[in-house]
Amino acid sequence: MSRDDLDPVESDSSSERSESEDVAAENTPMDQETAHSAVGKTREVTSPSLVGSRLGDYQVLRKLGRGGMADVYAARQLSLGREVALKVLRQDFARDTDYIHRFRREARAAANLNHPNIVQVHEVGNVDSVHYIAQELIDGENLRQTLDRNGVISPEEAIEILVGVASALEVAAEAGITHRDIKPENVMRNVRGIIKVADFGLARIGTDVDATQSNLTQVGLTLGTPRYMSPEQVQGKSVDSRSDLYSLGVTAYHLLAGRPPFEAEDSLPLALMHLHDTPVPLDRNRARYDSHGDPDLPEWLIAVVSRLMNKLPQDRFQSPTELLDAIRNETSVSGNHGGLGVGTAAATIRLQRATDRSRKRIQKRSLEVAAAVVLPVIVAASVWWFAERRPRKSVNDLLSPEVVAQAASVDQQYIMAMYRNDEASWRSVMEFFPMSENATNAAYHAKASLQLSRLFIRDGRLAEARTLLDSLLQEPSVDQVYQALALAQLCQVLDKLKLADQFARTRREFQTMYSELGTNNPEAERLIDQTLEANMRLSLGIDDS
Repeated sequence: MSRDDLDPVESDSSSERSESEDVAAENTPMDQETAHSAVGKTREVTSPSLVGSRLGDYQVLRKLGRGGMADVYAARQLSLGREVALKVLRQDFARDTDYIHRFRREARAAANLNHPNIVQVHEVGNVDSVHYIAQELIDGENLRQTLDRNGVISPEEAIEILVGVASALEVAAEAGITHRDIKPENVMRNVRGIIKVADFGLARIGTDVDATQSNLTQVGLTLGTPRYMSPEQVQGKSVDSRSDLYSLGVTAYHLLAGRPPFEAEDSLPLALMHLHDTPVPLDRNRARYDSHGDPDLPEWLIAVVSRLMNKLPQDRFQSPTELLDAIRNETSVSGNHGGLGVGTAAATIRLQRATDRSRKRIQKRSLEVAAAVVLPVIVAASVWWFAERRPRKSVNDLLSPEVVAQAASVDQQYIMAMYRNDEASWRSVMEFFPMSENATNAAYHAKASLQLSRLFIRDGRLAEARTLLDSLLQEPSVDQVYQALALAQLCQVLDKLKLADQFARTRREFQTMYSELGTNNPEAERLIDQTLEANMRLSLGIDDS
């Protein structure tokens, strides 16, 4: 646990965040999937500060911050004269035996793991119904903070991190323990440069499945962080160390590229991307080159990260030990791949790079020839476009059936609409599950309306988008966050329609609502910042640059 990676802010409104998420994440920008749950905050009890008090053998010195379940303090262990990080279960959770069990499970899981790359647990205790965990106090920062402060890491740093985390996971795997929440916020580096894996709060013994994991839409019970979850974890299946290796691959990709391989506005579509989507090649997202104009990442390192992120567990490294062997083999004997599959993947990447270079040369030559040939075609196409002003259905609309089957639940209907992304499917969410029935339907109704209006805007159907957004803004049951996003989209429509006065009025209305959210619900305000693109924030007058 770090002295510097903790935010003293007293709010914790993340329902998509795991209950036991390490407080090292609290000083970093909130993930999109985490911030989204700020809309539905239902549980918040402030625990009294323990600063200055004594808890058993510990004198509490100062508050460092708070995590998903616990307040965290720096304390001095009187009998040994050492400073520790003291995680104290908050009062709102201490009344619930299930949370107490999970809190103790975290301590037991980590206490059994003794390794230089693991944050060490010293003791778990209970004094006057105050439950606490005393653990190693790390003088350093987590990798998310490093990324935010310094930008993308070097290949050498990536290798160091992969080896450190894999070494920790190797010890955990030997003990039959799966971490289940590997991410930059839970990997730390102390002042001596040693990598430390923190927060075994989601750890499980063996391959059992937590029942709360099976439904990603269940508020406050999602285990793990969707941005880094393995496909099998998303599906609620049993997991083993190969799931942690997938999360390590996503973490390494994020640190090397400066952005995660998959990004979405909500947890649900983000989780589905882990199941079905292929990320942009790492070196393309990183976009850093050596003196010869080639990507600065070694081919074998890209291959290692790529193999870690395979959808099927059997296609990844089968253990942390196998990953460590591959890395050590690659760093010690260039070109000898040890039969671990890195050589084949690296050859594929080498071929991909050669193809990219060839394509660039061909494109450059083709541009010179095409200029004379294409110009008449452009003129003809422009004449045709002006003659065909009437909006037409997209290819997706033409290929998708007009009739959409009703799903068993509103979240399943929403998933169906995400796959199709056409007018009929988005309307099915609103028609089959009326918002008047319950708050869940109302939230999905609002999200479906926003998605449909975006579709209309994309296709140039501005009048229809405006009508839909006006209708959404008139619904009294719509949450203020969705109202603010609807106003932002409406401003976009009015700007495209060149209605300056109405744009200015709607923009002021948005700014007022945005300011109210900033006062009453800062996390919801942060969600809006992360949802809106930079050019939209600028046009709305909320750009923070």
